[in-house]
Amino acid sequence: MMVRTALRAAVDQLRMQGLSPLALLSGVALPCVFAYVLHSYRGGRTDAELAVGVAGLGILDALVVLVTLGFLAEKSWKTLQPALGSPGGLAPIVLGRLLGMGVQSLLSIPGTLVFLVAMWGLAPRFDWPRWLVGTAVLAVATTSVMGLLGFVVLRFPFSPGMTNGIVGLVLSLSALLAPVSALPAVLRAPAWVLPQSQVMAWVRGGGTGHLLLGCLLSVVAAVAVVGLIRLLERSARRQSLSLEA
Repeated sequence: MMVRTALRAAVDQLRMQGLSPLALLSGVALPCVFAYVLHSYRGGRTDAELAVGVAGLGILDALVVLVTLGFLAEKSWKTLQPALGSPGGLAPIVLGRLLGMGVQSLLSIPGTLVFLVAMWGLAPRFDWPRWLVGTAVLAVATTSVMGLLGFVVLRFPFSPGMTNGIVGLVLSLSALLAPVSALPAVLRAPAWVLPQSQVMAWVRGGGTGHLLLGCLLSVVAAVAVVGLIRLLERSARRQSLSLEA
């Protein structure tokens, strides 16, 4: 029952906003601008490292915008309180929406690659398996972590900063895509808890351990999101917490 509800929520998300201009702008256009600026410093053709990094930035941008505006829309539509009283509770709907948003963000992978190839071509030994696995795991990792942002949006009352601060949030969270080896020494230890950093470290030539750890941390983040949503349900029921403020 819960799985069916979650899948239905994901399908509804794709049906309503699957190819929205906002998703295209944040997931494809903005990363391409970033890629253009980055290429002016590094030069050369497109390798797997650049392709995965730019696609990852697109996934991150798209999810920040979609999660923030999508869950704020749920509040304005007054759908959260009825969902809270349903047999499955709030979790299946929230997780289904998040799944749909994650699928939406996948458009960044082919979209950014087409731009990179059209502008600068592919490197002679482009590592296709590393690009494919890296972008797939990065998409899962970013969706899991962005579930924490969704919890924050649902938990606290609406504030104009939730939408006005999207640009700053995108810029600050872009640091999630830095590989551990590229971070300053003081930040390397905290970066071990970020699955995106582990995935990018593997893309840059790191061992398989980085990829496996990135997958494990993604699962931990997903479990944390489920736990927080369940905690939010209990708080809303016991303390009469309004989820639609």
